[in-house]
Amino acid sequence: MTKVAVLGAGQIGRAVYKIISDLGDHSGLYKTIDTLVVDSSEENIRKLNGGIHGVMNLSEADVKEISDMLMDQKVTHVINALPFFLNEKVALAAVEAGCHYIDFTEDDEMADKVQEIYKNTKLNCAVKCGLAPGFINYIGYDLVGKMDAPDTLMISVGALPRMVSFDKDHPELSYNLTWSVDGLVNEYIRPCRVREDGKEKEVDPLSGHTKVVLDGMEYEAAFTSGGIGSLVKDLTHVPNVHYMTLRYPGHYAFIRKVVKERKNDFEAIRKYFEDKFPFTDDDVIVVYANAVGRKDNQLVRRSYFNKFYGVNGLSGIQATTAGSGVAMLELMLTGKINGKITHSNVTLEDFSNTMAFKKYYKTSK
Repeated sequence: MTKVAVLGAGQIGRAVYKIISDLGDHSGLYKTIDTLVVDSSEENIRKLNGGIHGVMNLSEADVKEISDMLMDQKVTHVINALPFFLNEKVALAAVEAGCHYIDFTEDDEMADKVQEIYKNTKLNCAVKCGLAPGFINYIGYDLVGKMDAPDTLMISVGALPRMVSFDKDHPELSYNLTWSVDGLVNEYIRPCRVREDGKEKEVDPLSGHTKVVLDGMEYEAAFTSGGIGSLVKDLTHVPNVHYMTLRYPGHYAFIRKVVKERKNDFEAIRKYFEDKFPFTDDDVIVVYANAVGRKDNQLVRRSYFNKFYGVNGLSGIQATTAGSGVAMLELMLTGKINGKITHSNVTLEDFSNTMAFKKYYKTSK
């Protein structure tokens, strides 16, 4: 029996639990999984349907307390859906308890710390396993893998309200909160890893502004932190590699002003976003990647574009992010991936063939 502890019962943690539970009605593999959700909030735990779960102040608990809980519950796999700044502590506890590990972090520094913790173990560890980083990175590998000499790879994702009404004087109205505010602030203020002319470097977040037109719909894109995952480090044969976040037109000029006025202060920006942007679960996930290079001595372009929506009571961001984490669990349990896992270890074909992907990446509303 596989025992999975989902740490964090926010919107992604609850979605992970729902997906595993729902798939248990269809697949022999998922019928072998017992799932426990642990959160600091009794209110969040009460939102779960069925199962026996636990309340524990994971922010204040130390490594030993979390490790003891995991061992007492005979947990084999941890899916960490907590804020990124708790990941190092959770990873240390998971290693002590002998648990395999999956998380959704976008924070480059924290991901490096977690992988270092697991470095000399025989346990499986997969970080950055959501939508971006995660799914979009497997797409990037797939595109450049079809070329003899890839030159440029741009990957991008936008988690956007499906319907908005705004004008050029009020671009703030073009955005709603659809996922973690902490993660949103982090991607707007942390340095962005890129590869430029063959050299790995960091560029300022919210820079590199560009227009993107997809199937007749205009978006804008800019560099943001975290979504690149391990591509810059792994794709050393591709001279130019970068990640951008997609938004509706006008958003980035507005956001740059907000960030500058608050001097990159995380808490101040977080409070502003919570006060200014309404939350919606009626969202659309726009996924776009573009690669240019040579195939058989000819310059070619390979692209991927799709939109994903909510399914089975989950929003689009819940379904795609949590679905990616569950897909990674599925790949671990079927032996398709193991060890210290980077995005280069996950093929788009294997990922797309998981039950989690097939049932929770929905391309129509």
